Amino acid sequence: MNRDTLTFHFRQAYPAAVAFARLFVTQELPDAVRFRVRPNQSYDGNPLGGDEETFAHESLPREQYLGPLTEEEVLAWLWRGGKVPEWVDLSTTACDAQFTYVELLCCGRFTANDKHLYHQREGYPPFHVLGPALPPGWKSLEESGKFDLDWREQRRRQ
Repeated sequence: MNRDTLTFHFRQAYPAAVAFARLFVTQELPDAVRFRVRPNQSYDGNPLGGDEETFAHESLPREQYLGPLTEEEVLAWLWRGGKVPEWVDLSTTACDAQFTYVELLCCGRFTANDKHLYHQREGYPPFHVLGPALPPGWKSLEESGKFDLDWREQRRRQ
């Protein structure tokens, strides 16, 4: 994958994550986006194959993430001299008055081989768009309606 393709795919994927979240949450999500990157979210104990490379020293404790980052900062982090994570899951996780925050859960294995990239069928590998985390008991838009994106934080305060 070249850097232009990575950029193009990322610029398709993260707006799709925000648009998808808008279908489900009560908040007005700002168009301006910042990113939270969670590196090394894969199990990487199996032997590396081909050109795969890991950056285990970049692992963070579960509650921590890199960011908030700009689009360019994320692209610089994802691009490792021609290698990118084999998969990246994107979901909208928060917002404030200024920004919508999209989280990137990133595979710890990086490759330059497009055949190793997940989510080919979605059209923008290695990115996979997920919806926001659903609150407990939520059934559907018809039954439960839209929900507050901050439901987890509200639950912690109780």
